[in-house]
Amino acid sequence: MAKTTNRYAALIEWVFFKNYIAGSTQVPFERREFEEGAQVLGIKLPKNLGDIVYSVRYRSELPETVTAKAPDGKHWIIRGAGKSKYEFAVVSTVAKVLPRNDLIVTKVPDATPEIIRSSALGDEQALLALVRYNRLIDIFLGVAAYSLQNHLRTTAPGIGQVEVDEVYVAVDRYGTQYVLPIQAKSGKDELGITQAEQDIAVCTAKFPNLIPRPIAAQFMADSVIALFELSVQDGEMVVMREQHYKLVSSGDITPQDKASYSRMAQK
Repeated sequence: MAKTTNRYAALIEWVFFKNYIAGSTQVPFERREFEEGAQVLGIKLPKNLGDIVYSVRYRSELPETVTAKAPDGKHWIIRGAGKSKYEFAVVSTVAKVLPRNDLIVTKVPDATPEIIRSSALGDEQALLALVRYNRLIDIFLGVAAYSLQNHLRTTAPGIGQVEVDEVYVAVDRYGTQYVLPIQAKSGKDELGITQAEQDIAVCTAKFPNLIPRPIAAQFMADSVIALFELSVQDGEMVVMREQHYKLVSSGDITPQDKASYSRMAQK
């Protein structure tokens, strides 16, 4: 993994400085430039060139030589900019979303069918299944939510090809209808703000009559599930809401737990 990360970092660094102009806050490049960079650097390319960008977005950090070119208090992210096109862009918010460690963990009675738990393929699929069967989206947002489609692979205007892990539709107590793109991360993968930007673009194009509310889910230690609601403020992604849940047997939810949750609900 370290060798792969170093190889990807070298290619990212090469492409960045090939296109960077001093003082730039946007640095466009095309996927095919990785092929040129590999030849120059003598690096073996991965079969999937898109994995280079994915790795830097969600698994590793940008090279320090690249981050050093961001203005003070700013960060570089990589956005899609069309078919096989990308751009390094400067943003004020952090490029990745990490769970807080100071939030209460809400215990929820585990309603996951045993056959689902025993048959889930991969951590991210397991995470999506746990969220779905335990109605965690409904609990998190206070809406009636329904899974519409898994792995929506499509294109977004001005971004290019994107994939949404799962799409829900929902309605609240007032009849307002929403589309909820869900992104799930597990293991060492981290949530990136570019994913939420892509989700909003997809939902705006595909579901113009529904209000998009991007949701992110991530496994934490001790099987805790972190859920985030993301939004856009001043052109950048922000975390609107974050809550942590743990699926347990009913007997593991104590009277003290229930009293604590009741006090929270009254605030």
